[in-house]
Amino acid sequence: MSKINDFQLSKYFNLKEFECPCCHRVMLSDELLIQLAILRNDIGVPIIITSGFRCDSYNEKVGGVPGSYHKQGMAADVTIQNGKLTELYFLAKELKFTGIGTYWKRYFLHLDIRPGDLVEWVGDQ
Repeated sequence: MSKINDFQLSKYFNLKEFECPCCHRVMLSDELLIQLAILRNDIGVPIIITSGFRCDSYNEKVGGVPGSYHKQGMAADVTIQNGKLTELYFLAKELKFTGIGTYWKRYFLHLDIRPGDLVEWVGDQ
């Protein structure tokens, strides 16, 4: 397998963490990376990227919405260890992520940097 995406983007993240699992393509907004790095620094423990960029077919496979910000490199699904997901949620709100989806049962947050005001939703209901 190609290691073309295997390099550090920042102190906390490797580009490979954001690649599409099926085709290994990656698109990543600088603003998203900066916001995630600030979030990681503030929370003080590693943030795990469970879904970064998604190509059209992978987005469809996982049930993503057609206009998903994952397809534009402007979203990431993240989780954290140590029971700090609620703390991560409040920090993400403070940092002005503009899309925040909470998936408490599956223990992850969707974070994006869509234009406009904050949009929040709760999944897994």
